[in-house]
Amino acid sequence: MKNFKLYLLAAAGCLAMTSCSSDDDEDNTGNASLVGTYELTAAVTADAQDFDGDGDTSTNLVTEGTCYNDSWISFHANGTYDESYSYSMVSNNGVSLECHTDVSAGTYTLTGSTITTTRTSGTGDATATYSFNSQNHKLLRVVNNAATSMFNTTMALWATGHGNLELTFERYTENDTDAGATDDDTNNTNATAAAEVTGRFELTSLITGSSQDLDDDGDSSTDLTNENTCYGDSNILFHTNGTYEETRTWTTVGNLGGSLDCNTVAHTGTYTRSGANVYTRSADGVNTMYTYNATTHYLKRSDADGSIPTFNSTTNLYAMTTGNLEYEYSKTN
Repeated sequence: MKNFKLYLLAAAGCLAMTSCSSDDDEDNTGNASLVGTYELTAAVTADAQDFDGDGDTSTNLVTEGTCYNDSWISFHANGTYDESYSYSMVSNNGVSLECHTDVSAGTYTLTGSTITTTRTSGTGDATATYSFNSQNHKLLRVVNNAATSMFNTTMALWATGHGNLELTFERYTENDTDAGATDDDTNNTNATAAAEVTGRFELTSLITGSSQDLDDDGDSSTDLTNENTCYGDSNILFHTNGTYEETRTWTTVGNLGGSLDCNTVAHTGTYTRSGANVYTRSADGVNTMYTYNATTHYLKRSDADGSIPTFNSTTNLYAMTTGNLEYEYSKTN
C-alpha cells in the first residue's frame, strides 16, 4: 500500500511536470493563431503630416507615402520572428525626407494576449511589446516618445519631433516566410492625391485695399496688374526635384515722383509642400508661404506690409505707401 501511494505521488508529479512543460512550450513557441506575416496598416501620431507632398495630411503615416507601408513582421512557430520596419527621417538639413529601414530578428514570447519580442540581430528596438487580438489577427504596439518627422512651419523645414506613435499590424498571410513579398502596399496608401505643384505659375492678380489709377487712364482698380505692366512679369517655376526659380517684379517711384520704374529680382532655392501650403526657401534666406488650391491650380500669398504705389491727383506725383497685398498666381503648365 505504501508503494502504491508512492507510485500515485510520482505519477501526479509527472503530470504536473508535463503540464508545466506544455505551458512553457506555448510561451516559447507562440499560439498557432499568431504564426504568419503581418503588415503595418496604421502608424498614428498626434499631429497630421503630409510626407508625400500631395496636399492631403493625415495622422496615419502609413498613408503618407511609401516609407511606413513597407513594414512587416513574421512570427514563426519555433518562437522566433523576423521584422522589417521602414520609417521617414529628416535629410538634407531639413529640406526633404528619406526612408530608413531597420531589419531585425529575434525571439518572442506570448503570455495571454501580450507578445514580447527580443531582438538578437539587426537594428531597431532591443525589445518591444504588442497586444495580440487572436480574433481579428491584429497587433497593437504603442511607442512612447517616438522620434517622428514633423514639418516646422516657422523654419519651413522638416524637423525631428517626439511623441506617442501607435502601430497597428494586421495578418495578411499565414505564411511565416513571406517576408512582405505578397503584401499589397497600395491598399494602405491614400488614393486621393491632389494635383502636383510642379510647373510654372504666373502672377495674374495683385490686390490692394484701395483702388489706384497708376496708368492715368481714368479707370482705377484694386488689382495692380491692371494698372501697371511691371507686375505681370512675376512668375515661379517649381521643379520635380524640389527646387524652384522665381522672378519678382514690382514698381518704385522714379524721377522725383514723376514716374514709376520697374524693378526685378530673381530667387532660386528649395520648396516643400505640406498640406495645402507650399513653402519656399530662397538661397538668400527668404522664406515664403503660399496656399495652393489643387482644384483651381491657384497659388496665393499675402504680404501684410507690402509696398504699394499711389498717385496723388492734386500734386500729379507718384508716392509709395505700405499696406496689405494679396498675390494670386495661376498655373500655366
